[in-house]
Amino acid sequence: MKKEIEYLEGKLNEIQYDSNLFKVRFGENKYIFGITSADNNMASGLGGIMQYNTLYQTLIDLDIKIKISFREAIRFAYSENVLKNFSIIEMKTNEEIWGYYYIENALFRTSSLWDMLAQFYRLYFKVQIKAHRVYYKKIFNPNSPLSNGFKEKATIISNYLNQENDISINDEWKGNHKFVNEIRNKMTHRNSPNVSVISDFDVNFKHHPSYLLKRIIEDYNMASKFILSILDEVLREMGE
Repeated sequence: MKKEIEYLEGKLNEIQYDSNLFKVRFGENKYIFGITSADNNMASGLGGIMQYNTLYQTLIDLDIKIKISFREAIRFAYSENVLKNFSIIEMKTNEEIWGYYYIENALFRTSSLWDMLAQFYRLYFKVQIKAHRVYYKKIFNPNSPLSNGFKEKATIISNYLNQENDISINDEWKGNHKFVNEIRNKMTHRNSPNVSVISDFDVNFKHHPSYLLKRIIEDYNMASKFILSILDEVLREMGE
């Protein structure tokens, strides 16, 4: 149990962001708050930097909330009550309910990270699509003209998104994103995956919260590393 918690915490701690990136200094301890331009689709000049800054500050806010949710979920999932009294059929403890609550919070916010990644690619590679129409599965489709400027990277990301399931390995499991996406869709369009049911509507048996945590945290870690990678490219181009 201790090793599992350390592993999950380690995956969270691998992801760190510098809150001062993309801030434009204006005098002593002053920064430009914002700027808009006529051509707001192009990441160039000061307007481009402020677009990156907007996305980046949103990313930091998102990451803070994701980590809070994951750490609270870990605390409840590995509580004595859940470890001793978990039932695949029914909810037996308040700790289990709280564990699922924070897991669901983290899951939905982790899903947003993938669209955030696509937004950074849109800016950096000047993909001709409106910001509100960006959807990560379209941006990272290697067969789409939207990925013409980054086919190799789109293929790498697409391969991860479409990995087949494999939980037999000791390290990171495969197929995490497809699993997480299926859980999210089920929560949004059908019924809670954390409630066990057998009916004509659905047949479902809930997973232990620790199982969900491993899969979602590994997906969070991968999305975040893809984001850090494109940020490194942006900063190199800016000469940071």
